Amino acid sequence: MASPDLYLSPYSRIPGRLLYRISSIPSRLIMLLGQLPEVAEDDYYTFGDIFMIRPDVVVLSNPADCRTVLSTHRFIKSDMYKGFALIDETIFTTQSADLTNMRRRQIGPAFTHGYLNEMEPIILECGIHAIRAKWDKELAQSTTGRSITVNYALHFTMVSFDVIGALGCGQRFNAVRDNTTQLIDWVNDFNTLSIIKLVFDRVTSFPASLLVRRLTQNLDKFVAFGNAAAERRREQLRQGEIEKPKDVLQILIDGQDPESKAKMTATQVTAENIGLLVAGTDTTSLTMMWTLHYLMLYPDAYRRATEEVRAAFPRHYTITYAEGKARLPFIDACLNESTRIRAVTGVPLPRIVPEGGATFQGHFLPAGTQVGVNIAGANHHQGTWENPRRFMPERFLDNEKAKHNLLTFSSGVRICPGRNLAQYEMMSVIANLLKDYDFALPPDSLFTPERLDEHGNPVAMPRTHSLTVGPKYPERDCRIVVTPAPDY
Repeated sequence: MASPDLYLSPYSRIPGRLLYRISSIPSRLIMLLGQLPEVAEDDYYTFGDIFMIRPDVVVLSNPADCRTVLSTHRFIKSDMYKGFALIDETIFTTQSADLTNMRRRQIGPAFTHGYLNEMEPIILECGIHAIRAKWDKELAQSTTGRSITVNYALHFTMVSFDVIGALGCGQRFNAVRDNTTQLIDWVNDFNTLSIIKLVFDRVTSFPASLLVRRLTQNLDKFVAFGNAAAERRREQLRQGEIEKPKDVLQILIDGQDPESKAKMTATQVTAENIGLLVAGTDTTSLTMMWTLHYLMLYPDAYRRATEEVRAAFPRHYTITYAEGKARLPFIDACLNESTRIRAVTGVPLPRIVPEGGATFQGHFLPAGTQVGVNIAGANHHQGTWENPRRFMPERFLDNEKAKHNLLTFSSGVRICPGRNLAQYEMMSVIANLLKDYDFALPPDSLFTPERLDEHGNPVAMPRTHSLTVGPKYPERDCRIVVTPAPDY
């Protein structure tokens, strides 16, 4: 028999699955098993704009409701974020509005278009130039003709790590060139430890800590690496060995709050730097991955994108972010649409209802209620998006309202500070690759334009979730045949 609390609680009239109302264990298991993005999206289609996912968590999927929560510091972050503060408080983990605002003033200059233009040579060198050199070398060595089959998920991950690693650590990792994954492995272990700690808060305390010893040891190595990168930069400047570089690491070291005049401590520099590595690489690489995947599932969109870029730029030319943004509206729309249909976060971002309570979709939620901002649900909202299950880049052409409704990079006071850096990298990589190469699915691909779901749309490859939403079987599903584009 259901508990009387189910009927007497202020949430009793909010829809949701019975198990979610009884216990938090199902949602914790869903997160641990990497199924949260599927559940967050499917539950929106089942229950609509508001539903329960735990006895104490109400999920919001209406874009207007989501923006209401994200637009103000009154809805503070829940204690969940403390699980991600494995080194120190960061702009991502802190519940403090004051610290958030100070960090934005300290770090924000790194992500202005003016500063990003200064960093763009590094973005191009470690991004499109690196992947182009790798593929051209493999094409030249190919014994099967003028094509190769590559795992684009892996290559996009390496590209993103090379870019953010160079900007944040002041050195070249050459992961794309050398197939090295040490930094990637550290980031993956950081993500895994964060998720485990989110589900089992005391996992880093003895004796449970013995179960995650390898993860904590790698976290220590990651922190030591970050500390060494910052100290090496400080020493180079003290000795006059280099001119002060234009990169993210230098902003973190120099960043001063114009109001309080405060700078970050050495530990805070490393914590923010690792936070940028963790957040910036996965989100960027996965957006590029989903974009290419959907272009392969929707041949008309792929054809339109390649025709656009090849009509605008010559064969042997490197397109910069500004050039792509100005002259490639459809490719820009493809990037927007891939972040809509496959938002790279599957966690309903948890916030706390402030004093006085709040009303959403006719339901009054008392102060202290935890609400989850469902980015996946908002990006599929049927009252906002026409045919939301279908990949339709054209919905973003000359449509500022659509861009405003896109919540992938969050919104309001908590909007992602690194979103401009991600866009620089994504535009330059995707636009140049579509210009320089032809792509095709291997003959044994399981997910093709012809394999349709019950709604008549191509079936996308299955996904999984750590802190971000990626392919469940990348070795199987992220293979693609690459051929040099014909001269034109």
